[in-house]
Amino acid sequence: MRSLPAKLTKAQLVYRLKKEGITVPKSAKVADMKHRLTHWKSGEGYLVRLLRLPSPKWENHPVSLLNNKSELYWLPPSDMAREIIESRLVLVLGNEGEHSSDAVIIDVPSGYRKVKQHGSNDSADS
Repeated sequence: MRSLPAKLTKAQLVYRLKKEGITVPKSAKVADMKHRLTHWKSGEGYLVRLLRLPSPKWENHPVSLLNNKSELYWLPPSDMAREIIESRLVLVLGNEGEHSSDAVIIDVPSGYRKVKQHGSNDSADS
């Protein structure tokens, strides 16, 4: 995750997003652009479908954001997406730069960094 200078103009944020290979949000709000720069990576997002519902042991894991096996989900290229895919509770159906109109968008939550620092399911039962 990147740390950003406190004061960046919209133009600077757009420049950095494009330089990193991250799509600029349509809203073009400073907060949205900073969020993407902090959490997203370059590349295409992932279309996934739940194979099975997460059990309570996955409560603090990002896979718990997905809660319907019949839905198609789009995940942005990020550490969160990597964790969800590595959980093996989802089936990756493909990569897409922009989300599909029939997919539910699961963006990186604003508290994602705090969840990672205060414990997650990284110490899985082995």
